[in-house]
Amino acid sequence: MEIPREQAEKLKRYFINADPFLWGVLENKNKKGRLQGLRKLGFLMGYSEGSNATYSKVNQDLLVELGIEGILERIVVPKVTNGFAPEVLRYFRRCWEQGQTPDMKYLKERKLYRRHIFAEDKVYDGREPRIVGHKDPAHLFVQIDTQHNFVERWTVFAGLWFEEIEPLFGSAREDIAEGSK
Repeated sequence: MEIPREQAEKLKRYFINADPFLWGVLENKNKKGRLQGLRKLGFLMGYSEGSNATYSKVNQDLLVELGIEGILERIVVPKVTNGFAPEVLRYFRRCWEQGQTPDMKYLKERKLYRRHIFAEDKVYDGREPRIVGHKDPAHLFVQIDTQHNFVERWTVFAGLWFEEIEPLFGSAREDIAEGSK
């Protein structure tokens, strides 16, 4: 897919400055796991096992290897379209367009969010109790106040997805999702 130069430059800047890395579309939540995940997908094969490259270096290498178009087409769009049912993405889009956040009940019913349970460990050495488990799929699109259990706001990625990425790939989303299986 060919993205207009101006839009590609804008998306590239968002990619380089993204927090979390790759907007959080990778399942693994630590750098080592994320690099392994990228290698499993067939990218960054020049990285040795256990490589500890900085995220800036990884971003640069992904941009050289795939370009922003390839990153979106071969990593981001497939991860989103494979991770969320089409009706969920449609619901999220409707909420986005109406200026409201998704309903917490909706997220829980579709197993996109579960209330986090704090470990029963006692606090030693001034450390806080740890959260058990990884972030849920909903965190890609929304920030959730876990203490009070409500959807607080949309993430930066949500805006990028609905305003920039999804319109670019439009009907090609299904083709991309099929090709990544």
